[in-house]
Amino acid sequence: MIDVQARSKFAEASRSLVAGLITNYQFDDRIPRSSDPAIREIYSKAFWLMYCDLRQYRLKGRDRLSPQVREVAARCILFLKSGLSYGWPVLSRPAAVLLAIANLLTLGIAGRMYSYRATRGRDISYWPFLSGEQYSAALRSPAYLSGNGL
Repeated sequence: MIDVQARSKFAEASRSLVAGLITNYQFDDRIPRSSDPAIREIYSKAFWLMYCDLRQYRLKGRDRLSPQVREVAARCILFLKSGLSYGWPVLSRPAAVLLAIANLLTLGIAGRMYSYRATRGRDISYWPFLSGEQYSAALRSPAYLSGNGL
């Protein structure tokens, strides 16, 4: 299920975070609740990892994101505006908790095994897109540069 409104709100909040216009706490407050798996997966696997939630700050100056992390953020924002279904494997919340516990108990082996199985035969460098073709197609019609981003 694609929740266009929630994705749009998430994309706007993400752009503001990466540009340093809002703090990490303000960003967290703007994450929409949705059953769209792209929202939870992109938040937990990308944006939540881009900042420390132990203090409030903007991603500016010494806290600015590296070019590589900014590239991931831009790809995620592009995906949120693409209208594509999220096609990567999604764990239910209970399964994610069990994996986290197993990962702790096995010193990371369970997590690596899950990641290997989840990404087998896929190019992770285009995540959250499934392929380079999907990513290229989205780049050819970016919502924010075409006037359709609002």
